[in-house]
Amino acid sequence: MRQARIYQYTLPVTAGLFLRDQRLTQREGLVVELSEGAQRGWGEIAPLPGFSQETFAEARHALIAATAVWCDHRNIAMPQLPPSVAWGLSIAQAELEQRLPTPSSFQTVPVCTGDPDALFAALGHVSGGPHSGGPHSDDPSDEAKVKVGEYEVARDRLMVTTLLDAIPHLRLRLDANRRWRPEQFAAFWCGLSQAHQARISWIEEPCRDPYQSLAQAEALGVPLAWDETLRDSDDTGLKESDHVRTWVIKPTMMGDFAQVNQSVTRAHALGKIAVISSSLETSLGLTQLSRVASSLTPNVVPGLDTLGVFEQQLDRTWPGANQPLIPLDDQPLIWVNTL
Repeated sequence: MRQARIYQYTLPVTAGLFLRDQRLTQREGLVVELSEGAQRGWGEIAPLPGFSQETFAEARHALIAATAVWCDHRNIAMPQLPPSVAWGLSIAQAELEQRLPTPSSFQTVPVCTGDPDALFAALGHVSGGPHSGGPHSDDPSDEAKVKVGEYEVARDRLMVTTLLDAIPHLRLRLDANRRWRPEQFAAFWCGLSQAHQARISWIEEPCRDPYQSLAQAEALGVPLAWDETLRDSDDTGLKESDHVRTWVIKPTMMGDFAQVNQSVTRAHALGKIAVISSSLETSLGLTQLSRVASSLTPNVVPGLDTLGVFEQQLDRTWPGANQPLIPLDDQPLIWVNTL
């Protein structure tokens, strides 16, 4: 006998959080709980405003319909579901069927959004632990992610060089979120010394037009990473170019567990790094993403350093996190199947 429940959560986030120039004061999402016999599994469904193709209302409607299909012992057409719904339902099924790996290092790459001192403190906690390595790394090293493109190029370059000078073994993943014009991209890269350039793991989505990003990368020898381009473009040549070192895979915006697995496998077949990344999921979703990353990309530290925007944790704790934990049962129950 199959049973299911769907909860809706609303959690406050820290002040000053902006997504594509829109202020976010709370994170809204859904959690589906599937049960069959003694087994249970949970999955988070949380479209990211301004980034996901589906709205919260669309995700909620699709989730209720698909969960009813599952309860009726029928197959869910995952490719036809909004990505966040497909991901949440598939991860709940995987957990219920004990296909979701249990061990996890709960590692993540710390993110710097403009405060180098905060990053120094974060690196102090992860320094000496296992490192990201991966097929393109020659030596183990500390690694961090820096958001660039929000300020002047000179300021971004100063922050990057300051971090690299202060921490000799540090490597940086840079994410411009498509904010640079091609000339800004070139000015930033050419202003770095060759020694500093060698310690940039990749630059993620530098320009609004991915073809401009690729052209500059080819001209300058910059290692690129695709995020939005993986989902937005149908150009296989663009996505699989030799100048693209890394695929940033965000399951909430990609689709079901099988699709995520296929994308990771394809990246590896092309000799690229695949890195699992978050989309502002709660602690429940993040712990599951960490388990998936430990299984699919064991040699690459995932990009899951987003719990800090939340004022509370939901249902499951992230090791070392200080926010109070609130139980899932305290959230509104919006749907339960009737037998």
